[in-house]
Amino acid sequence: MTDDAAPEVPATPPRRRGRLRRALPWLLLLLGWVWLGDGFVSSNDGSHVALARALALRRTTTIDPDVALTLWVDRAERDGHHYSDRPPGTAFAAIPAVWLGALLDPSLRDRAIEQGEMVISPAGPAYGQTYVARAKKFGRAPALVQYQGTALAVRLHAALMGLLGLLLLRRWLQHHGLDRGAQRFALFTVAVATLWGPYSTMLFSHVTSGTLWLAMLVACSEMRDDSRTAVLVAGLFGAWAVASDYLLVVPIALHLGLAIPWRRWGWLLLGAAPAIIATGAYHHAAFGSVFSIGYDHHAAFEFARARSETFSGNLLHGLWTLLGLGQGAGVLALSPVLALGFVGLAQSRVRRWALPLVPWLLLLALHRTPEGGASVDHRYLVPAVPILGLGIALAWQRWLDHGLGSGPPWRRRAVIVVCIAIALASCAMVWAHSLAWRR
Repeated sequence: MTDDAAPEVPATPPRRRGRLRRALPWLLLLLGWVWLGDGFVSSNDGSHVALARALALRRTTTIDPDVALTLWVDRAERDGHHYSDRPPGTAFAAIPAVWLGALLDPSLRDRAIEQGEMVISPAGPAYGQTYVARAKKFGRAPALVQYQGTALAVRLHAALMGLLGLLLLRRWLQHHGLDRGAQRFALFTVAVATLWGPYSTMLFSHVTSGTLWLAMLVACSEMRDDSRTAVLVAGLFGAWAVASDYLLVVPIALHLGLAIPWRRWGWLLLGAAPAIIATGAYHHAAFGSVFSIGYDHHAAFEFARARSETFSGNLLHGLWTLLGLGQGAGVLALSPVLALGFVGLAQSRVRRWALPLVPWLLLLALHRTPEGGASVDHRYLVPAVPILGLGIALAWQRWLDHGLGSGPPWRRRAVIVVCIAIALASCAMVWAHSLAWRR
C-alpha cells in the first residue's frame, strides 16, 4: 500500500452486526410507542404523574400543586389536602423519569412561549379540553405548557416499561422451552395486537404491574435448590407489583405459594420488605395508617370508599364485559387473539400458571366498572397479558409442531395464515379503539 493510499476501514464484526440486527426491531417498537403517545390522556395517568412529582420534587405525599392533573377525578382528600387515589407502586417506578422531566420543563416552556406553540405535546386533545374546562370550574391550574418535559419523560418511561416486559416475556418463554417461531409470534402478538401496546404509551398502572409480575415469574423460573437471590428478587418484584395494583395480591400470592417451598418464605419476605415498607410508609404519611389507602378517602366516587361496594357488580355481566363482547370492551371485541392464550394454557401442562388467575378474574368481574371507566376496554386484564402470551406461544407450537407437523403442508400453512390474520385483525381493532377514546 502506498503512503497516500486511503486507510482500510475495518469491517463491522459479524457478531456485532448480528446484535444490531436483533436490537433493531426492539428499538423501532420503543420509538413507535413513544411516537404514538400523547402525553397525559386521562385522570388516571395524571394522578400517577401528580404523585410521582410530589415524591420526586417535593418529598411529600400531597399533590396540591398538581391536583389539576387528576382532572379533579382520581384523587383523595384528607385534612384539607389532595392526594392521589392510585396505588403508589407505579409512581415509585416513575420517580427518575419525572425528576428528569422536571429538569426539562422550564427550557421547553420558555421555548414554546417564544415560538408561540408547543415543542412537545403535553396532552391529548380530549385531556387538554377537559383540563381547561375543569380549571375554570374548580380554580386556577398550571398551564399545560409547563409540563412538556414531564410528559415526554413519562412517555419514554411508559414505553421502556412495556419493552422491559416483552424482554422478560422472551426470557420466560425460553425457560419453558418454546421454539423461536412460537416466541416470535407470542411477542409480536403481545406487543401490537393486545392492550399491552396501547397502555405502553401512557402511565397507567397496568403495564408497570404486569412487568413487575413477570419479573417475579422469571425469578421463580430461574430458582435453584441453593438460590436465595432468586427468592429475594421474586419477593421484591412480587410485592412491588402489588404496590402498583392492590388486587394482584390474589394471583401473586398463589403463584408464589406454588413456586416457592415454605422453608424459603423467610427469604421471600425479606425480599418483599423494601416494597412493603415503602408502601406502608406512604399510606401512613398520606392517609394516617399503613392499612388506609387512597380509595378510602376518594373525593369523587363514594362507592370506591368501601370494598363491599367496589366489588358489588353482576358477575356474569362483568365476565361478558371483560372476556366477551359486552359494551364492545372485552377480549373478543377488541383482541380476540388473546383467546389463543386461554386455549393454549388450558391445553398445556403448565396450566398451573393460569389457575391463580381465576379468583382474580372473578373479583374483576364483580367490579362496579369492569369496562375500566372512560376507556371502555378490558384494561384490568392487561397485567396478565404476558401470561396469556405464554399460552399463545404454547398453542402455536403445539398446533404446528405436534398437531399439524406431520399433516399436509397446506394445512400447516392454513393454520399459520389464520393465526396471523386473527393477530392482525386484533391489532387493527385494539389500536383504533385506544386512539379513538383518548383523542
